[in-house]
Amino acid sequence: MIKACHWSYDACAAAVRAIARENNDDDLRSCDRSHVGHWVAGVQPSGLTPRYIAEAVSRRLDQPIWPTDLGFLTHGSLDADLDGLDWWRHDAVTDLVTVGRADLERRAFALKALYSLAALAVPLGTWQEIADRGRRAQGGRVAVGRGEIAAVREMFAILSRADEQFGGGHARLAVVQYLTTDIAGYLRGRFATEDDRKAMFSAASQIAWLAGWKGFDSSEHGLAQRYFVQSVRLANEADDRALASFTLRAMAHQAVDLGHGQQALELADSALYWSHSRATPAATALFTTLTARGYAAIGDRKRTIAAITKAEGLLSSADPVSEPVWIQTTQFTEAALAHETGRALQDLGDLAESERQFRRSVTTRNQTAKRRTHALTVAYLAEVQCAQGRLQDATKNWNLALDSLCGVTSGRTHGAVKNIRTRLSNFGPRLPAFAQRLDQRAAAYLRGKT
Repeated sequence: MIKACHWSYDACAAAVRAIARENNDDDLRSCDRSHVGHWVAGVQPSGLTPRYIAEAVSRRLDQPIWPTDLGFLTHGSLDADLDGLDWWRHDAVTDLVTVGRADLERRAFALKALYSLAALAVPLGTWQEIADRGRRAQGGRVAVGRGEIAAVREMFAILSRADEQFGGGHARLAVVQYLTTDIAGYLRGRFATEDDRKAMFSAASQIAWLAGWKGFDSSEHGLAQRYFVQSVRLANEADDRALASFTLRAMAHQAVDLGHGQQALELADSALYWSHSRATPAATALFTTLTARGYAAIGDRKRTIAAITKAEGLLSSADPVSEPVWIQTTQFTEAALAHETGRALQDLGDLAESERQFRRSVTTRNQTAKRRTHALTVAYLAEVQCAQGRLQDATKNWNLALDSLCGVTSGRTHGAVKNIRTRLSNFGPRLPAFAQRLDQRAAAYLRGKT
């Protein structure tokens, strides 16, 4: 298999380390050519390493590879029915319940559910067939109507607001519990009209998106991806292309944050294509913004700027009260657009303009309602200031970011604080006293002593 991948032993080790790092596993930091030599000689890798190797090979060969294909034992793998990334195996409700119950009942599930690039190949051309299969699996005894639909929509609004204030780790399993009990029951119910059925599937898709977003924010990327897949499938069954594209956009966001710029761009393009003529101006602006992030990640400055300009024009023409509930609830506003623009320009190395956009985001945001995002924006602002040699300004803003994190449970903010320490460590013994105090504060935060 190494020969098929055209890898040296060093290249193979680097690919496996990258997969482990993506899944927050530090145990393979020292993986090198000697480890690969042992595997080739027949030594069984321990823990999740067989899955990391299989995913690395899958990406290299651009085809699904399982640990058993490589001759490894499967005790570190998920059962096939629990993988949660198959668009076809069962109807969407069955897969949603299977993944949700595994998440609730098996503590190791979140660790074993690896992020997969193969699952990003969204089968847009066969969605109607997938949706028809799901409809044939429905038809329960419980009557479901407008009251139940309204209840799910209200829960989405409440849980989304709490997510922004307290982070993805807050009440994540409560959202999953709601999905696998109340919502799964509704989806298998009996609807008086086709419009009611579609409305419930749309509402359920939003909750599944939220479960995925919470997993993403908690840095449980494989788990998040599984909920995103089910969210897209539920939106598809509701014939809600704009909502499906909203989740494709989330998948693009996750991909670009994990360093997969080309795949992020393809997902963002899919969101625009699938929602064409069905999405509102703000929704289309959101999807377009992620194409900008994708272009920036692959170094295409011209297309990045064009996408940003287009997104700004779309957002300026939007009527907030006419936007769908998922745009109103998640609040894609000037502040959010400026945040994503700043990230794209940061990736392009345009630090001065990136700083301007982050400042714009900070000054236009409702900081109380969007506490997690505010902390992240301020941390990114400090990062670009540090990169420009302005350590004192950066230290001030990093301290402000830490001020906002009390009570927030988020893998992304945790990563931002780890980045503070990484950046400051580059100064070595030259680190000024004011920055040393920040480093000590960041270390205390990471130890759980805020």
